[in-house]
Amino acid sequence: MHLFHHLSHRRLQLLCALALSLGLIFAVAGVASAHASVVDSNPKMNSTITLNKLPTTLTVTTVENMKPGASNSDLFVYGPNGQLISQGDATVSLNDPKHMSVAIKPDKTGVYTVYWKTVSADDGDPDQGAFGFTVAATPSSPSTATTSTITGTPIWVPIVVGAIALLVGLGAGIGIGRARKS
Repeated sequence: MHLFHHLSHRRLQLLCALALSLGLIFAVAGVASAHASVVDSNPKMNSTITLNKLPTTLTVTTVENMKPGASNSDLFVYGPNGQLISQGDATVSLNDPKHMSVAIKPDKTGVYTVYWKTVSADDGDPDQGAFGFTVAATPSSPSTATTSTITGTPIWVPIVVGAIALLVGLGAGIGIGRARKS
C-alpha cells in the first residue's frame, strides 16, 4: 500500500495499462508461435482408405516451415502389427518446407499410426504428435480409426488467457479509479 501512496492517479493508471499491455503481448505471442504442427496428411488423418488405394509415400503438411534433417523433423509410420513400415528418414521438401514425406511399405488392413516430430525453421521450436488412418479391404468397411491427433497447446488457450487478462486488468483499473475518486 505504501507504493500506491507515492504514485499519482495518472501514474497508477499508466502502470496498470503497461502491465495489461505486457500480458496481451505475451498472449498474442503465444498465438503467433504455432510451431511446425502437422495440420494435414496424405493419407488423411483419421481416414479410411482401401487396400488397393494405399500409397507408397506418406506426406504431412505443417503450419510453419520445418528444419530439414532427421534429427530435426521426421516421420515414423507403424503398421497394424506395430512394425515400423516407414522406409528410412523423412524428407522435408526444399521447394516447400511445409511438406515432409517418407516412403512406406504397407501390406495389410488395419489401423496405421504415424508419429511425427518437427522443428520450426521460423523460430526453432520443436513439436511432435501422432495420428492414425485405417486401411480397409473394401470401400464399404466401417472406419475403425479412433486415434486422434495429438499436438501442442491448442490455439484457443492463449486467446482465452489474453481475454481473461484483459478483463482482470480493466476491472482492476476501474476499481482503482473508483477508489481514488472517493
